[in-house]
Amino acid sequence: LAVLATSREGGVSRDRLLGLLWPEVGADRARHALTQALYNARRALGCDDLFDAGSDIRINSERLTSDVGEFSDAVARGDYASAAASYTGPFLDGLFVAGAGEFEQWVSTQRMRFAAEAATALDELATRAEACGDLASTLDNRRRRVALDPLDSPAMVRLMSSLADCGDVAGALQQARVHEALLRQTLDVPLPTSVTDLVARLKASQTADAPLTLGYTNPRRDA
Repeated sequence: LAVLATSREGGVSRDRLLGLLWPEVGADRARHALTQALYNARRALGCDDLFDAGSDIRINSERLTSDVGEFSDAVARGDYASAAASYTGPFLDGLFVAGAGEFEQWVSTQRMRFAAEAATALDELATRAEACGDLASTLDNRRRRVALDPLDSPAMVRLMSSLADCGDVAGALQQARVHEALLRQTLDVPLPTSVTDLVARLKASQTADAPLTLGYTNPRRDA
Protein backbone atom coordinates (compact mmCIF):
# COMPACT_ATOMS: atom_id res chain seq x y z
CA LEU A 1 0.00 0.00 0.00
CA ALA A 2 2.83 2.41 0.78
CA VAL A 3 4.49 1.81 -2.59
CA LEU A 4 1.21 2.25 -4.45
CA ALA A 5 0.29 5.37 -2.46
CA THR A 6 3.45 7.16 -3.57
CA SER A 7 2.80 6.40 -7.23
CA ARG A 8 -0.52 8.27 -7.20
CA GLU A 9 -2.51 7.80 -10.42
CA GLY A 10 0.49 6.54 -12.36
CA GLY A 11 0.43 3.14 -10.70
CA VAL A 12 3.28 0.66 -10.34
CA SER A 13 4.08 -2.20 -12.68
CA ARG A 14 3.79 -5.72 -11.36
CA ASP A 15 7.44 -6.35 -12.18
CA ARG A 16 8.47 -3.32 -10.14
CA LEU A 17 6.48 -4.52 -7.13
CA LEU A 18 7.97 -7.99 -7.41
CA GLY A 19 11.49 -6.57 -7.53
CA LEU A 20 10.91 -4.35 -4.51
CA LEU A 21 9.13 -6.81 -2.24
CA TRP A 22 10.19 -10.31 -3.34
CA PRO A 23 13.61 -9.87 -4.98
CA GLU A 24 14.97 -13.25 -3.86
CA VAL A 25 11.90 -15.31 -4.68
CA GLY A 26 11.30 -17.23 -7.89
CA ALA A 27 9.05 -15.60 -10.48
CA ASP A 28 6.05 -17.90 -9.99
CA ARG A 29 6.16 -17.70 -6.19
CA ALA A 30 6.62 -13.91 -6.31
CA ARG A 31 3.61 -13.44 -8.58
CA HIS A 32 1.54 -15.65 -6.28
CA ALA A 33 2.72 -13.63 -3.26
CA LEU A 34 1.66 -10.38 -4.95
CA THR A 35 -1.77 -11.78 -5.82
CA GLN A 36 -2.18 -12.95 -2.23
CA ALA A 37 -1.05 -9.58 -0.85
CA LEU A 38 -3.60 -7.71 -2.97
CA TYR A 39 -6.31 -10.13 -1.87
CA ASN A 40 -5.37 -9.74 1.80
CA ALA A 41 -5.45 -5.94 1.53
CA ARG A 42 -8.91 -6.00 -0.07
CA ARG A 43 -10.19 -8.36 2.62
CA ALA A 44 -8.61 -6.44 5.51
CA LEU A 45 -10.14 -3.16 4.36
CA GLY A 46 -13.44 -4.69 3.26
CA CYS A 47 -13.13 -3.18 -0.20
CA ASP A 48 -13.33 -5.35 -3.31
CA ASP A 49 -12.52 -2.46 -5.66
CA LEU A 50 -9.54 -1.19 -3.67
CA PHE A 51 -7.19 -1.56 -6.65
CA ASP A 52 -7.24 -0.95 -10.36
CA ALA A 53 -5.16 -3.97 -11.30
CA GLY A 54 -3.93 -4.54 -14.83
CA SER A 55 -0.34 -4.64 -16.03
CA ASP A 56 0.10 -1.68 -13.66
CA ILE A 57 -1.51 -1.59 -10.24
CA ARG A 58 -2.88 1.55 -8.62
CA ILE A 59 -5.01 2.35 -5.61
CA ASN A 60 -8.59 3.38 -6.34
CA SER A 61 -8.42 6.94 -5.00
CA GLU A 62 -12.20 7.00 -4.56
CA ARG A 63 -11.89 4.20 -2.04
CA LEU A 64 -8.66 4.96 -0.19
CA THR A 65 -6.67 8.15 0.40
CA SER A 66 -3.34 8.70 2.16
CA ASP A 67 -1.34 11.43 3.85
CA VAL A 68 1.31 10.94 1.16
CA GLY A 69 -1.29 11.70 -1.49
CA GLU A 70 -2.54 14.79 0.33
CA PHE A 71 1.01 16.06 0.75
CA SER A 72 1.95 15.46 -2.88
CA ASP A 73 -1.24 17.11 -4.13
CA ALA A 74 -0.57 20.18 -1.98
CA VAL A 75 3.00 20.44 -3.27
CA ALA A 76 1.83 20.09 -6.87
CA ARG A 77 -0.63 22.97 -6.58
CA GLY A 78 1.78 25.19 -4.63
CA ASP A 79 -0.28 25.09 -1.43
CA TYR A 80 2.70 25.23 0.90
CA ALA A 81 0.64 25.74 4.05
CA SER A 82 -1.30 22.53 3.47
CA ALA A 83 1.86 20.67 2.49
CA ALA A 84 3.65 21.75 5.67
CA ALA A 85 0.62 20.84 7.77
CA SER A 86 0.32 17.36 6.29
CA TYR A 87 4.01 16.52 6.70
CA THR A 88 4.28 15.14 10.22
CA GLY A 89 7.52 13.14 10.05
CA PRO A 90 9.81 10.95 7.97
CA PHE A 91 8.18 8.63 5.46
CA LEU A 92 7.57 5.14 6.94
CA ASP A 93 9.66 6.08 9.96
CA GLY A 94 10.70 3.02 11.92
CA LEU A 95 9.51 0.46 9.37
CA PHE A 96 11.98 -2.30 8.54
CA VAL A 97 11.41 -5.29 6.29
CA ALA A 98 14.01 -8.02 6.74
CA GLY A 99 15.62 -9.32 3.57
CA ALA A 100 14.22 -6.57 1.35
CA GLY A 101 17.22 -4.44 0.48
CA GLU A 102 15.61 -3.02 -2.65
CA PHE A 103 12.60 -1.92 -0.64
CA GLU A 104 14.76 -0.32 2.04
CA GLN A 105 16.65 1.64 -0.61
CA TRP A 106 13.36 2.74 -2.14
CA VAL A 107 12.08 3.90 1.26
CA SER A 108 15.25 5.92 1.82
CA THR A 109 14.88 7.63 -1.56
CA GLN A 110 11.23 8.48 -0.96
CA ARG A 111 11.99 9.69 2.55
CA MET A 112 14.61 12.13 1.28
CA ARG A 113 12.30 13.33 -1.50
CA PHE A 114 9.40 14.09 0.81
CA ALA A 115 11.66 15.75 3.38
CA ALA A 116 13.16 17.98 0.67
CA GLU A 117 9.70 18.99 -0.54
CA ALA A 118 8.61 19.75 3.02
CA ALA A 119 11.74 21.85 3.53
CA THR A 120 10.96 23.85 0.39
CA ALA A 121 7.41 24.43 1.61
CA LEU A 122 8.60 25.69 5.00
CA ASP A 123 11.24 27.93 3.42
CA GLU A 124 8.60 29.47 1.17
CA LEU A 125 6.18 30.01 4.05
CA ALA A 126 8.90 31.67 6.13
CA THR A 127 9.90 33.94 3.25
CA ARG A 128 6.30 35.01 2.67
CA ALA A 129 5.70 35.62 6.37
CA GLU A 130 8.86 37.70 6.63
CA ALA A 131 7.83 39.78 3.62
CA CYS A 132 4.55 40.53 5.42
CA GLY A 133 6.34 41.45 8.65
CA ASP A 134 4.91 38.45 10.51
CA LEU A 135 7.93 37.67 12.68
CA ALA A 136 6.15 35.04 14.77
CA SER A 137 5.15 32.94 11.73
CA THR A 138 8.57 33.42 10.20
CA LEU A 139 10.22 32.11 13.34
CA ASP A 140 7.82 29.17 13.68
CA ASN A 141 8.40 28.01 10.10
CA ARG A 142 12.15 28.38 10.41
CA ARG A 143 12.17 26.35 13.62
CA ARG A 144 10.29 23.58 11.84
CA ARG A 145 12.64 23.86 8.87
CA VAL A 146 15.74 23.37 11.04
CA ALA A 147 14.07 20.44 12.79
CA LEU A 148 13.87 18.66 9.42
CA ASP A 149 17.65 18.90 8.94
CA PRO A 150 19.57 20.18 11.98
CA LEU A 151 22.85 19.95 10.01
CA ASP A 152 21.72 22.44 7.35
CA SER A 153 23.82 25.53 8.13
CA PRO A 154 22.00 27.95 5.76
CA ALA A 155 18.70 27.01 7.42
CA MET A 156 20.31 27.57 10.82
CA VAL A 157 21.53 31.03 9.75
CA ARG A 158 17.99 31.97 8.76
CA LEU A 159 16.62 30.70 12.08
CA MET A 160 19.23 32.63 14.03
CA SER A 161 18.46 35.82 12.14
CA SER A 162 14.74 35.37 12.85
CA LEU A 163 15.42 34.91 16.55
CA ALA A 164 17.49 38.10 16.53
CA ASP A 165 14.76 39.96 14.66
CA CYS A 166 12.38 38.90 17.44
CA GLY A 167 14.80 40.28 20.05
CA ASP A 168 16.12 36.91 21.22
CA VAL A 169 19.84 37.34 20.50
CA ALA A 170 20.75 35.01 23.36
CA GLY A 171 18.55 32.32 21.82
CA ALA A 172 20.20 32.81 18.44
CA LEU A 173 23.65 32.38 19.96
CA GLN A 174 22.49 29.25 21.78
CA GLN A 175 21.30 27.81 18.47
CA ALA A 176 24.78 28.41 17.05
CA ARG A 177 26.36 26.49 19.93
CA VAL A 178 23.97 23.57 19.45
CA HIS A 179 24.62 23.59 15.71
CA GLU A 180 28.37 23.59 16.25
CA ALA A 181 28.16 20.58 18.56
CA LEU A 182 26.03 18.67 16.06
CA LEU A 183 28.38 19.39 13.17
CA ARG A 184 31.41 18.25 15.15
CA GLN A 185 29.76 15.13 16.56
CA THR A 186 28.08 14.05 13.33
CA LEU A 187 30.34 15.26 10.51
CA ASP A 188 33.51 16.28 12.37
CA VAL A 189 33.50 19.69 10.69
CA PRO A 190 33.65 23.21 12.19
CA LEU A 191 31.01 25.89 11.90
CA PRO A 192 30.92 27.42 8.41
CA THR A 193 31.81 31.09 8.04
CA SER A 194 28.16 31.98 7.39
CA VAL A 195 27.38 31.00 10.99
CA THR A 196 30.53 32.36 12.62
CA ASP A 197 30.11 35.71 10.85
CA LEU A 198 26.54 35.99 12.10
CA VAL A 199 27.63 35.03 15.61
CA ALA A 200 30.18 37.86 15.56
CA ARG A 201 27.55 40.35 14.42
CA LEU A 202 25.11 39.21 17.07
CA LYS A 203 27.68 39.48 19.84
CA ALA A 204 28.61 42.95 18.62
CA SER A 205 24.93 43.95 18.66
CA GLN A 206 24.67 43.02 22.34
CA THR A 207 27.07 45.84 23.24
CA ALA A 208 25.83 48.37 20.67
CA ASP A 209 23.02 50.83 21.26
CA ALA A 210 21.57 50.59 17.76
CA PRO A 211 19.30 47.61 16.97
CA LEU A 212 20.61 45.01 14.56
CA THR A 213 18.42 44.30 11.55
CA LEU A 214 18.90 40.90 9.95
CA GLY A 215 17.12 39.68 6.86
CA TYR A 216 17.66 36.40 5.06
CA THR A 217 14.78 36.15 2.64
CA ASN A 218 16.42 33.93 0.04
CA PRO A 219 15.99 30.30 1.16
CA ARG A 220 18.66 28.83 -1.11
CA ARG A 221 20.58 25.98 0.46
CA ASP A 222 23.84 27.47 -0.77
CA ALA A 223 23.22 30.91 0.80
